[in-house]
Amino acid sequence: MNDFNNIPKTYLNQLAKANKVVFSGRESEEVIKGLLEKSQLNNLIYLNEQFKYSSTHMTLCKPESHFPDKSKTPELFLSTLVKEKHITKGNINKEWEPILGPGIKICAIRHDGASVYLKFVEEKFYKKKKGYGSIIDSYASFTSVVIHFGEEEIIQVRCPVSEVNKYSEHVMHLMGFAKPYDFFTVPKLTRENAIELCKILSAGVASRHIAIPSNVGSLRFNGKRGINIANDQTYHKLTQAIQGIGIPTDQTMDETCFFTYTDDKTNVKVEARFEVNIQGGFFKFTKTVPEFVFDHVLEALVRVNNGAIDNQEIAASTEASN
Repeated sequence: MNDFNNIPKTYLNQLAKANKVVFSGRESEEVIKGLLEKSQLNNLIYLNEQFKYSSTHMTLCKPESHFPDKSKTPELFLSTLVKEKHITKGNINKEWEPILGPGIKICAIRHDGASVYLKFVEEKFYKKKKGYGSIIDSYASFTSVVIHFGEEEIIQVRCPVSEVNKYSEHVMHLMGFAKPYDFFTVPKLTRENAIELCKILSAGVASRHIAIPSNVGSLRFNGKRGINIANDQTYHKLTQAIQGIGIPTDQTMDETCFFTYTDDKTNVKVEARFEVNIQGGFFKFTKTVPEFVFDHVLEALVRVNNGAIDNQEIAASTEASN
């Protein structure tokens, strides 16, 4: 049987339900067998690929100079990787398990149109108890990066914000950039940009954390499931009451937003939640999402960076959310 371990059980069950395959109380292997009997091999392969390079993190890095000539296009970049012996031609569009050791290694690569997907593996160490003492053991830590060629020239790094510099610089080295590896993240995560992003995605606000310039320090408002507090009258009355005692409520520190996206190919529905951390300057999903959701949000972030919505519209949205 094919290996479809990348697909989370939630979405496997959705596909099973749509194809009248029993999934309740069954292991993934049994559900997959039932889907294969319903001629769903192509959809299983598709969904497995959708989660192969997935993560909860996403940072868009824009190099301060154009992509080097030897990596100007996906084809040239792949050729560079082969010539410099980082991969073989046979590795392209494949996944493998290199021997763990010092340094970052490529363990999967995919060419898809104007983008190249890279999966890296790095050996990391941890201490675990054994007997009366402890020993040091290691594990494989994975990080994905997507390089978008063409007009935008963006490196999408899918790792915690603390490791963005390490992986961005590593990719820029592979591409042939000269030191220092200068880049900046886009878009700048301001409150106005967060409002614009939610508007493009038709996303609601599930939670908002605001700074209160007082001894209280900050307040977090959490809506009930499915409630968009940005449009909720109780939320507005509470913030207006706070403003009524002379304390502003327009300093958002972070907010968690939600939207639903349905995949055209499989009709799998994803309820995506993401955090825009304005104070920390990073964006992340609250759980792993498939590639088509990354693509949807990437398009929105690029539009925000390019100023997709009129400033007066943003100002009106900002005023309404106070």
